[in-house]
Amino acid sequence: MSTTQKGQAMGRPSALQAISLLITPGLLLSGMLLTLGQSWPLYLLGQLAGAVFFLQAFILLHEFGHRSYFPNRWANLVGGYCASFLVFVPLPNWAAIHELHHRWTGYRDKDPTTEGTFADALEPGQRRLINFCWRFWIPLFTLGYRLGIYWNLGKLKRHLSPHKFRICLAHMLLYLAAYAALLALFPAVFLALLPALLISFSMSDIMTLSQHSHVHMPVAAGKKVKPLAYAEQVQYSRTLLFPRWIARFILLNFNYHEAHHAHPGVPCYRLSHDAFAGGNAYPAWAWIKRVKSMPGVDFIFRTDLNREGF
Repeated sequence: MSTTQKGQAMGRPSALQAISLLITPGLLLSGMLLTLGQSWPLYLLGQLAGAVFFLQAFILLHEFGHRSYFPNRWANLVGGYCASFLVFVPLPNWAAIHELHHRWTGYRDKDPTTEGTFADALEPGQRRLINFCWRFWIPLFTLGYRLGIYWNLGKLKRHLSPHKFRICLAHMLLYLAAYAALLALFPAVFLALLPALLISFSMSDIMTLSQHSHVHMPVAAGKKVKPLAYAEQVQYSRTLLFPRWIARFILLNFNYHEAHHAHPGVPCYRLSHDAFAGGNAYPAWAWIKRVKSMPGVDFIFRTDLNREGF
């Protein structure tokens, strides 16, 4: 079954589906207006609103990339291009790599998003940099994730067919040209939103790394292995349990990652932990406090064979 197969994904329209499409652009507009104000409290509030906007834009890219957010293929495509441009990830690159992620979750060295997460491959200087950035909330990891995977020509060429690679390369050139033009025409807008973007990257560090990092996974080590069934992938995924209003209206249910891997064709607005109570779910604030007290190398590049007390 393809990760884009709808199955039970669609049905009657969801209120959360409509609300999320109003919240996200509303956050951008309010963030920009507040940022232009003369008051420091309003400026900071605007940057926070902008940060949540960029985080939600990434979440919507994830949903549009699965082509399940709308019943119409073209609506998902248009939404995907809009969201991908806003978070600096070309849509075809995202869709192709994320499809492989869902195919190979559970094999650390075959999943293109985790194949480089081996501690013994790190130099001492890299270890110090990773630990420093993780401790002080510097978003090195989201930058590395987006640039090192979706803009990485070597990785794309290694994992994709020549035809898909050419499509990705063409989109990279188009996106870069568009970014350069917008930066030249509206440099003040980019500078005004830069703090919000960096804050969103720090939020994304926690959200995306917690989904699969510090989980013990087998290694194929060159052997011929078959992809795991979606139900089997759940044990290699993690859910963070936030208050329901944060999960629904801020994270758009993106935190229910076990349920997502069990049912990847179901859009976020139909996911809930109550409907799928996996065994790898943790209260978010306690989890964040615990992992932020760990060295970044241990959290990202090593595994929790003993569940780290959780």
